[in-house]
Amino acid sequence: MIRKLIAWSLENPIIVILLAFAFAGIGVYSYLNVNVEAYPDPAPAIVEVYAQFPGASAEEVERQVTIPLEVTFAGMPGLKFIHSKSLFGLSDLKMNWNYGSQWTYEAARQEVINRIATISQPLPPGVQPTISPESPTGEIYRYVLTSPKNSAGNPIYTLNDLKAMEDWTMEREFRAVPRVVDLTSYGGTIRRYEVQADPDRLRRYGITLSQLQNAIQNSNATVGGDYVNQGQVALTVRSVGLFGGGMDPVNKVLGLKDPNQAAAILRNEEYRRICDIRSLVVASVNNQPVRVEDLVVGGRVSPGLIGLQGVVVSNQTRLGQMGYWKADRKREPGSEETLLEVGHDEPDMVQCIVLMRKGEQTLPALKDVKKKVEEINDPESGRRLPGVFIEPYYDRTDLLSVTTETVSENMIMGVLLVVVILFMFVSNIKTALIVAVNIPLALLFAFSMLFLRDKSANLLSIGAVDFGIIVDSSVIMVENIYRNLASGNYPDLPIKDRILKFVTEIDNALLFSTLIMVCAFVPLFTMSGAEGELFRPMAQTYAFSLAGALLLTLTLTPVLCMIFFKNLKPVRENFLVRFLKARYIFQLKLCLKYRWMTLFLMTSLIVYTATLIPHLGHEFMPELEEGNLWIRSTGPLNQTLERNIQIAKQARLIIASYPEVESIVTQSGRPDDGTDIEGYENTEYFVPMRPRKDWPKIIEETSTWKTILYGPMRARTKDEVIRSMNEEFSRKIPGVVWNFSQNIRDNVMEALSGFKGDNSVKIIGPDIVQLESLAEKVKNVLRDIPGMEDVGVIHEMGQSHLEFRVDPEKCQRWGVMTADVNNVVSSALGAKAMSSMVEGEKLFDISIRWPLNLRNNESSILDIPVDIVNNQVVLPQGSSFTPSASGHALPPPSVTGSLANTANPLSNSPRLRLRELVSPVGPDGAPDPNGQFERAGAAAIFREQGKRLIAIKFSVRGRDLGSVVEEAQQKTKDLIQSPYRMVWAGEFEQMEDAQRRLLWIVPFSLILIFIFLYMAFRSFLDAIVIFSNVFDVAVGGIWALYLTGTTFSVSAAVGFISLFGIAIMEGLLMISYFNALRLQGLPLQEAIVQGAGKRVRPVMITAMTAILGLLPAALSTKIGAQTAKPLAIVVVGGMILTLFVDRYLMPVLYTFYGNRAPNKYAGGLAH
Repeated sequence: MIRKLIAWSLENPIIVILLAFAFAGIGVYSYLNVNVEAYPDPAPAIVEVYAQFPGASAEEVERQVTIPLEVTFAGMPGLKFIHSKSLFGLSDLKMNWNYGSQWTYEAARQEVINRIATISQPLPPGVQPTISPESPTGEIYRYVLTSPKNSAGNPIYTLNDLKAMEDWTMEREFRAVPRVVDLTSYGGTIRRYEVQADPDRLRRYGITLSQLQNAIQNSNATVGGDYVNQGQVALTVRSVGLFGGGMDPVNKVLGLKDPNQAAAILRNEEYRRICDIRSLVVASVNNQPVRVEDLVVGGRVSPGLIGLQGVVVSNQTRLGQMGYWKADRKREPGSEETLLEVGHDEPDMVQCIVLMRKGEQTLPALKDVKKKVEEINDPESGRRLPGVFIEPYYDRTDLLSVTTETVSENMIMGVLLVVVILFMFVSNIKTALIVAVNIPLALLFAFSMLFLRDKSANLLSIGAVDFGIIVDSSVIMVENIYRNLASGNYPDLPIKDRILKFVTEIDNALLFSTLIMVCAFVPLFTMSGAEGELFRPMAQTYAFSLAGALLLTLTLTPVLCMIFFKNLKPVRENFLVRFLKARYIFQLKLCLKYRWMTLFLMTSLIVYTATLIPHLGHEFMPELEEGNLWIRSTGPLNQTLERNIQIAKQARLIIASYPEVESIVTQSGRPDDGTDIEGYENTEYFVPMRPRKDWPKIIEETSTWKTILYGPMRARTKDEVIRSMNEEFSRKIPGVVWNFSQNIRDNVMEALSGFKGDNSVKIIGPDIVQLESLAEKVKNVLRDIPGMEDVGVIHEMGQSHLEFRVDPEKCQRWGVMTADVNNVVSSALGAKAMSSMVEGEKLFDISIRWPLNLRNNESSILDIPVDIVNNQVVLPQGSSFTPSASGHALPPPSVTGSLANTANPLSNSPRLRLRELVSPVGPDGAPDPNGQFERAGAAAIFREQGKRLIAIKFSVRGRDLGSVVEEAQQKTKDLIQSPYRMVWAGEFEQMEDAQRRLLWIVPFSLILIFIFLYMAFRSFLDAIVIFSNVFDVAVGGIWALYLTGTTFSVSAAVGFISLFGIAIMEGLLMISYFNALRLQGLPLQEAIVQGAGKRVRPVMITAMTAILGLLPAALSTKIGAQTAKPLAIVVVGGMILTLFVDRYLMPVLYTFYGNRAPNKYAGGLAH
């Protein structure tokens, strides 16, 4: 089959060349259109469900929402574990599925939807579970809404305006973009119309809180009245009783050019709606209407004060705030200017995060998102408030571009180095070009296969491909043809027949060597878990590249050799090859002469190298450099949002003083939609960095080989910047725990472990207080371990509660229902919505709330009146006095709001106060007259698989992850006793899983290769000697890791897998040579020397191309190069040792059994 294909190609060179051009065209088209990802998503199918339970404590959320949902979702097919978090007003559950194609995100999501419809235990009224659109790698675009400013420098529009535009306009625009699943907005305020009821005025008019609530509810509605026929026309009848007529005021300003005019119209419309609410009639006393404005703070006021008190446009309680410090101008490369000098701080803005649907392609999604932004920002679009623009500050395209650039540079450099190496050893530029042309064509073949299979290319799948390995088949083919032609073999035959004869000598070797390489990559194909998601695309790309290279070698390469070598005259080997061959043969003869000494030295080197393995350290994967920092600050659990905002402002000032920083975005608290499960104690800082080449230089104080080579000036490393920031934070902002990561990495690690941070240790047990105590002990131990950084307990206890326990006996005594008391607390304090302000398609709450001075501390809250509805007395009509709740005649208040002529202060009213209906509780939670209303409680409760837990998060810097965690495990193992247990999660957990799988996958692959070798040679001894090459290249890879200070990781393991394939392939060809010469009758010594001598040039070429093909990746420090670097270092180190060790060890081993007659098939693979 192979020989027929080669013969056909030589018979039809024009067709082959045309097919090659067509092949290249398809590949270029695929390359330009294939989706490119910076980093594959290593997370399994994860579905997140959240449910908001406003006003409920963490304990109530856990009991009434989280546990029923856990019970509902438990036992779903393929479900691995459920991780939940209950905090004030919010329940969040993350469900991780097992890895596997059958457990796709869509299938898992559908299963969750099915279970939501079958919740067995009823949830509290108004609580609705919602599936979150969040994805670990789904954040592809971030922007802020910029508001125009007036002459005084103040924003023209309010935060309410910008937030409404984001929630009701921008979200709908972007959700219509293909591949976009949702948006998450952060910052801004949600408009709320607030009726600030005055309890004293309510009392004097004898109107209860419930009456006021019902009046607002019943006076803001629209109903239908069926049809009215007028002749042949049917008219629908509507009664529109909405405040403001239900019209959207924004529609009046969309076509305007002047932002000031637009803002004035919006404020006038708000004033109109406030007047509608103020004029609403609540009741009638003595035939006089009592309006809302008679019952609110300030009473009836002058028109100039309307909207400032009584009935106001306020906002819902803020859950978070976003700050943005940006540069106003570009800095010169190397500039030491900081954001303090070139930028300004915007402490309160509205931002949005565009989320891509899991599994979709990033580049097409970004293209559509940018197109939508251009449409919205178009001044003629009419889709935004005049003067408001979308300003992007993060775009995944930047990382993709840098990653693609890194891969392209490595590929171009690798091709050039391969050409140089071939020319050095062959001294024929045509030979170099024939081999080099296969590199881009093989990669284009791989891109074509990725494109046709709708797969994405990423840094690992393309950047880690060794071009030397890809063209190894071409090197073998071209070197064999060139050597035979240059030696003048078969001069009487036509060039076509000569090439066919030379090619058929090695066709089996080409096929078999390629099969060996594919077998070597079996571990990559069979990887599962996070490492499988990372490296399976690389294995597929390698396989496609090898297949494409083999196809080209069997078709295009012989044709090009026939064309370019047509007039090649016999030439001797060049000086470099003759010199290397002479030196090698001399050294080989010495090794053969002192074979026991050689064997002893080689064995000693292997054994000594094995002792280095424990010193390498181990980690899961090197961290992909994203060009940003993701910093998290965690303060006391009971701190206010305002205090958190102050901390964020201090931190922005510190970060802005670093010249390496491009901009700063802070997210304090959480978004209003509950998609991020944080409290007021948390702030996240997104810090894009300037390009590394633009960082200012510092003087290196200590002299090293790097200073001698590169000079004393250098830029700070990222770790040095982090260390400096961390020290400054700790010094200037005490009491706050800091954590440093990167944007995508932070999301991925949280998805895998359930906690924010690279790594964490979970303590699982029943009692929260005991969990807190154990966590503190573990934290104190971890802090003292070298390499442990950012250690902190993710506390659960520490949130103070004002807990008013309704006393049933007191309520029964006065005829008050618990619902009446709860209504006062939820409305007067919590501003429970009574109705909605309809503005077109927009809805905003209308709430009743007590003035701040009546609800700002425990004493004032306990003095809040509670209506005794059943005891209310109504005076006969016509009375000239206003009835109170007791029925006593009281003079009415003046319409101006003055209370100077009123009587009976609130303390003397028979209307009850809250303190008379509630009881404090004691330490055991039971009512206790001597107890307190303020109690310590849980701020958040974490659960996993139905069990409570607490976590201690940490990062590792300056040491390898494996040794740090092993030391930590040893020092903390005696701290935890049953029924409590400890689990290490995050990157360490993924690393252990990967190592367990590799322990059986790699031996299986080697056994498979050994079977192939035995089938080829029919000799166990030959197969064992070839396998000795594995130890040789492993020695080189281990030393390369050790000398460069690189930690062993899954990436390095993949490098060793690649090395094993190369080593076995090289050993196969060398032993096959020896056997072939022995079958020709040559003595053992002569067969070894002659066979090894013939292999000098091809071994040098393949080794040097493999080395230099990945050398750029091994030395690269650019963004995107970190993940492939360990792989490249291993391959380069192993191939370097191949040049100096395995070329001696295998011939020496062969002498111990080579005197026996080789099998007649044993030389069939030699060339």
